[in-house]
Amino acid sequence: MTLLLASIQRNVGLVMAPLLIIAFALYVIFNLRRARPETGTEIELAPNRKPYYGDEDLEGPRLDRFLTYALGLLGIVAIGLPLYWLAEPGRMEGQIAALEKKFESRGEATFEENCATCHAAGAVGGVAAFVQTDPLTGDYVADRSWVAPALNNVLLRYDREEITYVLDHGRPFSPMQPWSTVGGGAMNEQQIKNIIDYLASIQISTEEARTEAREGAEATMQAYGEAGIPLSEGAAMFHNEAASGTYGCARCHTDGWSFGVPGPVGGGAFGPNLWNVDKKFASDEEFVAFLAEGCEAGMTYGVNGQCKTGQMPAFGEYYTEAQLEALVDYVKSLDGSQQVPADPAGGEE
Repeated sequence: MTLLLASIQRNVGLVMAPLLIIAFALYVIFNLRRARPETGTEIELAPNRKPYYGDEDLEGPRLDRFLTYALGLLGIVAIGLPLYWLAEPGRMEGQIAALEKKFESRGEATFEENCATCHAAGAVGGVAAFVQTDPLTGDYVADRSWVAPALNNVLLRYDREEITYVLDHGRPFSPMQPWSTVGGGAMNEQQIKNIIDYLASIQISTEEARTEAREGAEATMQAYGEAGIPLSEGAAMFHNEAASGTYGCARCHTDGWSFGVPGPVGGGAFGPNLWNVDKKFASDEEFVAFLAEGCEAGMTYGVNGQCKTGQMPAFGEYYTEAQLEALVDYVKSLDGSQQVPADPAGGEE
């Protein structure tokens, strides 16, 4: 209803505006063309020298006529103002929707130009060129392909502020560079917001993410099982390769996983070392809750734990409590002796 009223109001305005312009133009033309009195008759023609209407004229038909005009104008205000009020919410909703569409379009253009090279069109995940160097000497080791994560599920894992932080500062020791002027990039705050607006418009649903995560874990378990490397349910979740590893833990907590040369499982990379990490929690239930909810910057957790950056995502959106319990059991077993190849067939990616 409000959208209909807003449309009617707009159409009335589009009709009235040119009519008023035409009326004003006609007034100017007739005023200019009206014959001017001859010079020398100013005394007789001066407005303050001419006799005005008498009482009979002022209080008669003339008064009635102007009162009728006033009543008509009052009626226009009395009817038009409520109509304007009724239409305003719809107008606002329409304007907000139009601006959101514009921001999403701008964000899409910016994403396609700057981000799709690594994250692929539609943000489904891709690969980025990466030069592996020796962490101690900085010497060249090899050219690698870094698995860039899917971003069409990123708002299920992080909120807008956390995504902004990553775009501002990048991901250290990875191909992900800072993009905003805050971290040394070239994009302004509005461009960063528009990228996130675009990502929000292409997010998959929670149900789709759950299906993708479950099928990814099953596919990982099957692939390694066929190669003679049996994985438990928790291990398959940890190494889940679906959506470029965004449903798993290895891409952040296992050094080299992202470029196909993984080190000891859970040994730490962008995320901390997970060996004996269960000692940070008073119980398995507390550990499961932490995995389900993720971690916000500054938030305390477990025993003497504090989240420094807020980059630990929440897994509760797409894993059940039972699945997270299986994941906790696997993480508790990690001690540095486990090694899972990037390619179950035995080759490097």
